[in-house]
Amino acid sequence: MLNFWGDDFSPDFTLQNRGGYIMRQSRCKRFRELLEKPGLLLRPCGYDALSALLIEKAGFRLMGTSGYAISASAIGQPDLGLISFGELLERARNIINCVSIPVDVDADTGYGNALNAYWTAKNYIWIDAAGIRIEDQTWPKRCGHMSGKSIISKEEMAAKIRSAIRAREEEGSDLVIGARTDARAIEGFEGTVERAILYAQAGADYVYVECPQSLEEVARLVKSISVPLAFNLIPGGKTPDFALSELEDLGVKYISIPMICIYPAVRSMQEALRALRKGDLKQVGELGINWSEFNELIGVKRWRRLEEESAVR
Repeated sequence: MLNFWGDDFSPDFTLQNRGGYIMRQSRCKRFRELLEKPGLLLRPCGYDALSALLIEKAGFRLMGTSGYAISASAIGQPDLGLISFGELLERARNIINCVSIPVDVDADTGYGNALNAYWTAKNYIWIDAAGIRIEDQTWPKRCGHMSGKSIISKEEMAAKIRSAIRAREEEGSDLVIGARTDARAIEGFEGTVERAILYAQAGADYVYVECPQSLEEVARLVKSISVPLAFNLIPGGKTPDFALSELEDLGVKYISIPMICIYPAVRSMQEALRALRKGDLKQVGELGINWSEFNELIGVKRWRRLEEESAVR
């Protein structure tokens, strides 16, 4: 059965205030438990605190961040390595602080060599990320579905994985470390399999293969590596439109949906703005949620209570 939300998973926490949680289990540990459970695990991706809040309120027990969507929303530019590590770290911090569920962070290439990957892992541990995923593209990198990519040697990538693991051990963390390869478009499928095997051997907790091209390739990858296989599905992207049930049957564990929030949000904004250009305020109102619904979503009542309790009398 598809384990999209982890419905049979019962994390150990106590409820407080407007749905926040006092954690008794680390988010890293809960992420690991979700990866170990049977069934396909979905990773819906957010790009800011509001989209993260919506993912959690929809019932998902895990989320990711999308560098592609963050670049678009933060600076209005494509995912070409134009946004800095510091900016991405701060965006991830805001997302993590807004939700109680584990957040698996898109950490690009680790922003340099093995030393940079070590420092990247440390910084994400310090803001309570449940996981990070680093990739074998050169820096500056680009979205994995774009052309013009280049990759580092598999040995250098293995060294990055080991450096991130060292950072985790030094911090006494249980951070999940994923390793992504973009080799399919550059070295072909056999080179991709070699890299996937090596990255698993280097200690990656899961291996993320960008753009496998057939179910046969997916099946071979699942059988070749000793850790969970992950990849993403993007409407109109370079990965075929596989059915989730087919992927689960083949043993795929972890599927990222990076555009689940940003593409529908863009479409909705375009429709509302077109309606406004026509002067149709009724349609504008019908296209979105209302004042009361939005205030409920972002917790205005809780802040008003805190304001009243803090008032000087």
